[in-house]
Amino acid sequence: MVDLCFVTSCMGRLASLRQTLGPMLEQLGSSCVVVDYSCPEGAGDWVEANHPSARVVRVPGQTRWHASAARNIGARHVDAPWICFVDSDVVLDPGFSAALLSTLQPGGFYRVWSTDRGLVGTFACARSDFERVGGYDEVYPCWGEEDNDLYDALEFVGVEPRPLPEPLPRHIPHGNDQRTRFSPIPDLYLGHAINRVYRIVKWNTARLNRELLTLDMRRPLYDKIAEIVTASVQTGQPGDLAVHLPRGIVPGGWSLSRQLTYRLTKDP
Repeated sequence: MVDLCFVTSCMGRLASLRQTLGPMLEQLGSSCVVVDYSCPEGAGDWVEANHPSARVVRVPGQTRWHASAARNIGARHVDAPWICFVDSDVVLDPGFSAALLSTLQPGGFYRVWSTDRGLVGTFACARSDFERVGGYDEVYPCWGEEDNDLYDALEFVGVEPRPLPEPLPRHIPHGNDQRTRFSPIPDLYLGHAINRVYRIVKWNTARLNRELLTLDMRRPLYDKIAEIVTASVQTGQPGDLAVHLPRGIVPGGWSLSRQLTYRLTKDP
């Protein structure tokens, strides 16, 4: 059994995967799962024909790219105690896994600290910690914040952020058109704004409640935030959001209602 398993996924990024999968499979002491998320270019077929050592997981029938779902599916096929998520447009240095395996210790997750947003999703954690927080939040439907959200979740349960060791990966530059090609929200900046507000509100609420929010709580919260942010962006007017918190019990038959109130405004 290997100690580390890489998870990468592809929908319309086969040109990048052709450059990145080889270096990923050459990493010492590791295995690799490739998720073909209904890739129109047949990424799974190409992988099986050219890199049979990789484990291909096919997700048919999808018309929208859902990064969180694709990564969670890949994680369910991991055969190692440690997972390393790598986007299909990220190239690993030949010594990456050797440096990482010598660093890995329980109680931490390992991420890239870089201004290159293409590397934000490159990170490693214990599979048990990933499962403990429920993996990626699949409420996020489009590009932006889902990686940082998972880092918030790991820190919330006490897992410490640590830097990935050198040598760091390299991101293959590309335009925003690749980020929105299969997105349900074609406006990259609107989708990112919705996701950012959701992430802030979600974790403020979780910290006050002292527990992770359930899926039944997260979905309506995201939908309401999407409605408010979209209206504010389209009209230029402020948007208000009230989040109700569990009641506090007060002696004598009283209870204390609580809510968080947010206002989204346009900076001057």
